[in-house]
Amino acid sequence: MKIPLLSKINKKIGLDLGSKTTRIWIEGKGVVFQGPTCMAVDTLKGTADSDKNIIAVGAEALEMEGRVGDHIKVIYPVKNGEIYDDRAIKAYLKILLNKWVGSTLMLNPIIMVSVPASSSQADREIITEIIYDLGAAEVYTIAQPLAASIGAGVPIADASGSFFLHLGEGVVEGVVISLGSIIALVSSELGGEYFSNRIIFFLKENFSLNISKSVSEEIIRDIVSVNKRNSREKMIGGQDNKTESPKEIMISSVDLMSETLNLMSKTEELLRSLLSKMPPELTVDVIDKGLLISGGLAKIDSIEDYFVERLGIPVTVVDNPESVVIEGIGTALEHLDQFKTSLGYGE
Repeated sequence: MKIPLLSKINKKIGLDLGSKTTRIWIEGKGVVFQGPTCMAVDTLKGTADSDKNIIAVGAEALEMEGRVGDHIKVIYPVKNGEIYDDRAIKAYLKILLNKWVGSTLMLNPIIMVSVPASSSQADREIITEIIYDLGAAEVYTIAQPLAASIGAGVPIADASGSFFLHLGEGVVEGVVISLGSIIALVSSELGGEYFSNRIIFFLKENFSLNISKSVSEEIIRDIVSVNKRNSREKMIGGQDNKTESPKEIMISSVDLMSETLNLMSKTEELLRSLLSKMPPELTVDVIDKGLLISGGLAKIDSIEDYFVERLGIPVTVVDNPESVVIEGIGTALEHLDQFKTSLGYGE
C-alpha cells in the first residue's frame, strides 16, 4: 500500500542500469555517478554474492581487468540489457548507493530504474525486488526508449506518433510512442557490445592483432564512419596473434567499412520491420517528424545521412545521446504524478 504523501517527503533517485554504463541521478543534485557497469571480485574471499568480496566497482574495477592476479575477477552483471546474476547486481548496487546516496537510502527513497522495453515482466520484477530490498519505499521501472524520448524533450503524451531508435550497448530497440505509451516495438542484441566484438574478431583475422575491448570501443568512438568518402585513421596497439609480441598498426574507417555497413544494414532491417507494424494513422507523423536516435552508437559518423538516404525520412541524433536516458528518468521523477499513467502505474 502506498502512502499518498511519500512522493512529497521521500528523496527521488534515478538509475540507468545499462550493460556498459551505470548512471545515478539524485533529486536536487542531478547526475552524481557515471561509470562502467562492472565490479572486481576477490575470488579468494568468495563470490560476488556479498559486497564484502567486491574490492572495486566502476572505472576502478575496469582498470583491473587483465592487469591483476587471476584471483581477481571482473564481473559484468548486466548483459544484453538484462540482469544475469541478481545477487551480484544487488551487491553492486548496494555499494554504489551507499557511496553516492548514503544516508538518503535510510530514508526510504523513491527509485526509478531503466529497463529494456523488450524486458519481460519477470525481469522487471527481479530488479524491482532487488531495489526494494535495498531500502526503497517505492520502485518504478521505465523503458529505456521511453526515458530517452522524455530526456530528448519529445512530448510523449501527444496523440501524434514519435519514431525512436535507441542504440544501446547490449540491446537495440526501435519504438513508436503515442499518448505516452509504446505502441510498437522491435529489438535486437546487435548493439555496442556486438559491434565491439565484431571489430575485435575482424582485426584478429585480418591484421593478426589481438586487442582489448577498451581499444575496440576507442575505435568505434574515434574513427568508425558510414561515409566512405570520410576516411579517418587511428594508431592502435595490441598483441601479435602469432608471435604474442606487442604490435601497433594504423587502422582506418575504410578498413572497418564492411563491418560497419553490415551493422547498419541489420539496424535498417529492424527499423523497416517497425515501420511495417505502425498503424496507418501514424505513418504521416513519422514522415513529418522523422526518426530520433539515441544511445552510444548514435555517435557513429554520418549515421543520420545513412538512414535519411535509405528510409527517406528526416533523421536526427538527439543531444547527449549517451546520457539522454538518465536525463529522462530525472524529468519523469520530477513530474512523477504526471508520468505515472504513461509508465503503467495508474492510481
